[in-house]
Amino acid sequence: MNFFDVFNRFSETEKKILSIQSELEGLNGNRKDIRVEIMEDGMPKAMAFFDIDGTLAHLSIIHSKAIHSIFPDEDPKELTDTYFNGFKLGNSFREFDRMRKIYIDGHDEYKDPEFYFKNRFLPNAKEIDGVGNFDHEVAGKILKLYGENATKITDELYKNNPEEFEHSNITPIFVLARMFYNLGIPIVGFTANAKVFVDKLVKYLRLSDIFLDIATDETMVGGGKEIAIPYLINKLEKKGLVIPKDHLIFVGDSLRGDIGTELKVKINNKNITGEGILVLKDKTSLIQIKKQISEDITLKNITDKINVYGLMVDEVPLNEQGKPLFLSRFYDKFLEKL
Repeated sequence: MNFFDVFNRFSETEKKILSIQSELEGLNGNRKDIRVEIMEDGMPKAMAFFDIDGTLAHLSIIHSKAIHSIFPDEDPKELTDTYFNGFKLGNSFREFDRMRKIYIDGHDEYKDPEFYFKNRFLPNAKEIDGVGNFDHEVAGKILKLYGENATKITDELYKNNPEEFEHSNITPIFVLARMFYNLGIPIVGFTANAKVFVDKLVKYLRLSDIFLDIATDETMVGGGKEIAIPYLINKLEKKGLVIPKDHLIFVGDSLRGDIGTELKVKINNKNITGEGILVLKDKTSLIQIKKQISEDITLKNITDKINVYGLMVDEVPLNEQGKPLFLSRFYDKFLEKL
């Protein structure tokens, strides 16, 4: 199944509309009723999972200030570059364990996130991800402080420069999410950020208009987004929505941390099947990820077992009004199967 094929699933059949209240609050504090289309088999066409940071929006203006508030004595540019390089580790407990090991314990070798993942995280995954372990608790304390600081910075930014949130949007991916919403496909988010921070982003990025729910770091204790996926599915099914577990769509900027989590979910949920949309900046990014896949057996395993499409944001054609065109005749310009 090409992910765009869900647009045509049961396209000629009679539909039923189900209204489900979002778990997310908008700027006015209200929760919107989201329209979901139910097909003849009693389920929506699909269910879509979107990463937020780096997928729907670039939030470096917030993160750069927040991480400097945690490590104020470090060179700001070097610090932020190091922090951003670790954004695809799967959750913030891993990200802040890495930052602690670098800037407090002096392990400069962990500035390479792949080296950290293979040599620090994998041998100590339970201690870093799991509650009740020293490494997890220390990372959790840093995450809590970071979330509080990022929230204050976000509020101040919105108060003084609200237009920054519109400028931060990765427009083609927002348009894609809106397309899914217009088709009645339920949309949820899963992001490696603290809930207190995400609650603000939801309001200022207007995600509450189209998203039903978002899983945060607090939801994923003990692992990564493989925990968030069944958590979000179960929450929606408790609301009376039957999820088509063989028609899931995962949209994110991390092949391992966003899309590859499907393989971990399948261990305990054999019916889970999905497509991946890897958000890339341009053709150069496409070449780089192809090289990484060819050199990393873990990444190669993901693309062998999941249909993953690289979506090059800068290559999506625009209409006369500057809006992205997601038309089939243009797919080969911005979309490529990995």
